[in-house]
Amino acid sequence: MQMPRDLLEFIFLRLSVVDAARARMVCRLWRHVLCSQDFLLRFGMLRREKWVALFDERGLNKERMLVLYNATLCTWHCISLNFLPPDFTDAIAAVGGLLCVAGQVNGRNVICVCNPFTRTYKILPYVDEEPSMPVAVMVGRDEKGGSHESFYQVVVLRGDAVALYSSTCYTWRNFETGLPYRPRSPVVCDGVVYGLQNMGSPWKSSWRLVYAKLDEIYCKEVWCPLYRPEWGEILDILHQPRLLESNGGLFLTGGLKHSLASNSCSTFIILKLDLTTLEWSEAARMPLAFFRHFDCIADFKIFGGGGSVYFSSKVTSRLVVCDFSNGEGVWRWVGDCPIYKYQKMFLCKGFPFEPRLDCRP
Repeated sequence: MQMPRDLLEFIFLRLSVVDAARARMVCRLWRHVLCSQDFLLRFGMLRREKWVALFDERGLNKERMLVLYNATLCTWHCISLNFLPPDFTDAIAAVGGLLCVAGQVNGRNVICVCNPFTRTYKILPYVDEEPSMPVAVMVGRDEKGGSHESFYQVVVLRGDAVALYSSTCYTWRNFETGLPYRPRSPVVCDGVVYGLQNMGSPWKSSWRLVYAKLDEIYCKEVWCPLYRPEWGEILDILHQPRLLESNGGLFLTGGLKHSLASNSCSTFIILKLDLTTLEWSEAARMPLAFFRHFDCIADFKIFGGGGSVYFSSKVTSRLVVCDFSNGEGVWRWVGDCPIYKYQKMFLCKGFPFEPRLDCRP
């Protein structure tokens, strides 16, 4: 007896995106229902969960498992990327349901864009011949509800230039920056790329905020400074500053220095920049109960976006997250990270990732 289609859709709409992706493999009927445009539209409208993709700082493990954390339900998931050619080993960026993965072939950088849940991918043209792994961000346009190709851009930061790939042009465009090195901690907010540029020396850092509007046809200057005199040295009070996107604004976070001349820190602090008024405000400080598990002089990683900031250190296998879902920062531990199964001493890094079934590269 075959189950009516409307009843099937009623059941499938209550599945998680992970289970819905698996259900596609059961039979042709299920796949037909789960891939229909009407179902994808309704399924996407019901999903309002916050996810983050995590991996070891040295890249994906040998099994090439992408670790995902559902911050809404506090659940872990592992998605295999073994459908990609073996050369692709480093997840470097994401937008919507698309993931950007890099690798090297004969010393040349290669990049592909994929959907880990539908197991589809596209290999992009060679971006450059530099030996280092690309640093990139992705810009996308929200087009939920159709099983068609999604519009996206891949922005690769190089030492003296920025390379831009558009899914509609299928080619790379290069913009000269005139900088001796690329900005750190690139992040996308409302289609604009922001980064941190160190204007100091190897002995003393001096940071400034820069931005790039790469959608402009005639781009005369890629990186423009974003600064107000009243900011003073607010960017320099942080040890190892990190820039993150925060629901239409910017988070700047790092270790809070005891003084400008010292790298010793009293805690981690999260500052928020309102891009409308260009005013900074303190969003949160890590409580001592959490901070004492971190060694601020040792290596640590800060990542996140969309209203959540994660902290990783080799001192502890657990992550600390500051969640701003309710407006004010709430601190808590996140344990049981699957990466710990593959590597006992590790530093996590990651970025927001939205699992979706309705987009393809």
